[in-house]
Amino acid sequence: GGMTSFTALYADANGVAPKGIYLTALAIVILLTRPFFGRLGDRFGYKRVFIPCLLLIACGQAILALGGTKTLMILSAIVFGVGFGTAYPTYVGYVMQHVRPERRGAAFGAILAAFDTGIGTGSTTMGWLVQRYGYPTAFGVAAGLAALALPYFLAVDRAQEKTV
Repeated sequence: GGMTSFTALYADANGVAPKGIYLTALAIVILLTRPFFGRLGDRFGYKRVFIPCLLLIACGQAILALGGTKTLMILSAIVFGVGFGTAYPTYVGYVMQHVRPERRGAAFGAILAAFDTGIGTGSTTMGWLVQRYGYPTAFGVAAGLAALALPYFLAVDRAQEKTV
């Protein structure tokens, strides 16, 4: 949520033109990679593909924390876009693999609800952080929280494996 809500404002604050460069690059990367990389989980295993996606997402946000130049914004969009664009279909595949067929609709609904909740809370929290501490700090906090997704995922995956 913070990425889509604040990257254009970040670009504008740093004199980067066009200010929508990040969102444009992000959209292009996702459109180009998702059809191809989204299938990697089916081929190589969802967990094996999802873990690097989490790292790419955190790295993409960390790049924005380094500065708001045009080059860094485009680089961030590429790194974040590959990670995010691949993570979504991979995570859906991972979840569906671990859910009984009659519960897949509910599981997918839960994924969408969590995604929407994250967009809303991410935007709100990011706005507060930007106002208080500035863009680099806000993107740095977002990167740190994104990095915590990896150990959390691994812990939950490990616990889930024990229940099966």
